[in-house]
Amino acid sequence: MQPQLFRIDDRLIHGQVVIGWAKHLKSKCLLLCDDEIAISSWEKELYLTCVCDDLTALVLNAKETCEYVLNGNDDLTRTIILVKSPKIVFELIEVGYKPNTINIGGLHYMGEREEYLPYLYMDQTEISDFSNLMEQNISIYCQDVPTGKKYLFQDLISQ
Repeated sequence: MQPQLFRIDDRLIHGQVVIGWAKHLKSKCLLLCDDEIAISSWEKELYLTCVCDDLTALVLNAKETCEYVLNGNDDLTRTIILVKSPKIVFELIEVGYKPNTINIGGLHYMGEREEYLPYLYMDQTEISDFSNLMEQNISIYCQDVPTGKKYLFQDLISQ
């Protein structure tokens, strides 16, 4: 079973996710997948405090996320999975879970990244990573908020 939304956003849990996406989709659960945050109690608590009382929120590492998804512990049709980079998607694939579709909702300016959209900056390594994911039959689109324009990733990089 696939989640309601699988989103790459380097800010992870924040207003656009909680107020924008989760409310719009009537989500029940936010699952933040990040190995480093999962072992840091203060970071985990920081992210979890951003979540409304009507949402369940989990912070799991890649292996735990894979087990959670594959064991059907929740109604995934009401779950948003959040990761901060395509590298984490490769970790998930390595431990046994591959999303069908990825929403890129925010990769912001940093270092050598070039602007593709106001909320999407990427370097050549990230473009290559996303291209490799598409070669694995994963559909990738960019959309920052539910009411925003949806862009197919391949169209952005082919311009």
